[in-house]
Amino acid sequence: MTKLSDSFAPDPFPATGTTPTAYLEIDDAPFVVTYTFPAKDFGAATWTEVIETPAGFRGKVRAISLYDCTEAFTDDTTEARVDVGISGDIDAYVTSADLGTLAIAAADAPALTDGATLIIPANNTVHVTGTAPTGGTPAGIATTAVTILYFK
Repeated sequence: MTKLSDSFAPDPFPATGTTPTAYLEIDDAPFVVTYTFPAKDFGAATWTEVIETPAGFRGKVRAISLYDCTEAFTDDTTEARVDVGISGDIDAYVTSADLGTLAIAAADAPALTDGATLIIPANNTVHVTGTAPTGGTPAGIATTAVTILYFK
């Protein structure tokens, strides 16, 4: 247990002349995890990666990033995107903006659209799904990263 012994501003009217004491359990502190999925081939097919959330912690998706693009993305009919959800509801938590024609060697941090449930429940299995572009010759390979803030 970590003891935070001094307040930021002393109490101008201390009851007994002592400084208030607060305690913070380090095991309960919020933390951020970035899950990285190297060289995902969006053009080949829709793909899914599974994340087991840390025991006892809820979460919220903070960012989806794509980088190290080695094959340009196409968007003839529909564009590729990344969803974070659960089995049977791939966009339950968040959906990325469409990826468009992400170029070779480019990077993108698409805008996020909140899903029906904003908070990932504790002790949950999360699915990260890369939805393939459609029409023409679907293409696009990039490393995908999902950043989640966990908290009690």
